[in-house]
Amino acid sequence: MTSFPLWNGDMLRRKMTTSSTTTQEGTDLFFTWLEKTFGDGSLGTSLQQPADSAVITTSQLRTNDLQRLFTHEVSVLHVSNFYPRQSAMELGWELAQQALSQHHQQHQELKNWKVSTSKGLESSDVLTLGAHLPYNIAFANHALEDYFNSVPKELRQRRRLVLDEMGEAANDRAKLLWPLDQLRLELDEAWEHGAGVARNRGGGLPRIMMGPTRWKRGFVHVDEMAPLSTHKGLFSANIYLQLPHCDSEQTHSSQPMRVPEPHPVLELWPLNIRNRWDWYRNAKTLSKLSSQDVEGQIQLRKALGPPIQVAVQPGDLVVICAQRPHCAMGFDMTGSVRVSLQTFIEHNGKDERLIIEG
Repeated sequence: MTSFPLWNGDMLRRKMTTSSTTTQEGTDLFFTWLEKTFGDGSLGTSLQQPADSAVITTSQLRTNDLQRLFTHEVSVLHVSNFYPRQSAMELGWELAQQALSQHHQQHQELKNWKVSTSKGLESSDVLTLGAHLPYNIAFANHALEDYFNSVPKELRQRRRLVLDEMGEAANDRAKLLWPLDQLRLELDEAWEHGAGVARNRGGGLPRIMMGPTRWKRGFVHVDEMAPLSTHKGLFSANIYLQLPHCDSEQTHSSQPMRVPEPHPVLELWPLNIRNRWDWYRNAKTLSKLSSQDVEGQIQLRKALGPPIQVAVQPGDLVVICAQRPHCAMGFDMTGSVRVSLQTFIEHNGKDERLIIEG
């Protein structure tokens, strides 16, 4: 889902993909020239955010915490037990079973969440369930009309939490909001100028990862390749429902599910590039964020240094700046499934409404 900086400093949004006329070789040569001309690609310590300002862990969304995240004073906002744990695990189990069933049947509703790279759209370790494609794929496939028609259907279907076969457990959970609706509501309450869904972008989708994943350590990337700004930015929110190390140990029944211990799911590097000149000085190194290349990933991790690692339990919310390098950690267990609900949040300044988009 990466977008790329233009020479004049303008940024393509993450929904854009590279022109078919752009070759990988030409892109590499251009980035090599940029880095050679303006810097050495060392990603010096001056570009790293201090470790003591890495993560806020809290029990609820608060205005001050959001402001600190949006102005890049901190790298991660972790809201513990954002959605009730038992309800999160039940919902995660349902989505995991649906995904596994559709995976075995090669059902078209289970879609690969492809990433936009310098080569175009490429398959990833992430799958999604829903009535529509992710926006970046719909845009690349010239299928925006179908996307716009399907977004309301997806939102309304996901609010129907009472499934006939779920019985009393579903009736209990029906008293709760769909997790992404809860996130929208609480953001609207916490942010001074409110928050709402972009009418033409959807409100988020389930993210499914099945073991064994292709990228064992996770694929390091950004969702928008642009310098950090205190006035605007793109942020990614995930509400975790099921973790891969515990799903095989539990069965769905009328008894409460055992809440697992915190499990690492995310790595993030607090890269602090604030202007295009910092980007130019490291262009060749940072260009590897737009390529699913094994050697490039090794070089990236070496240049970026140790990451911040985030461990969660079902029901936890994690919000990060999607312009900073990050990865969903992979796992080996065959048949194991991680489930989260993901959406993007656009910040356009402290006096502007937050925009939620799928």
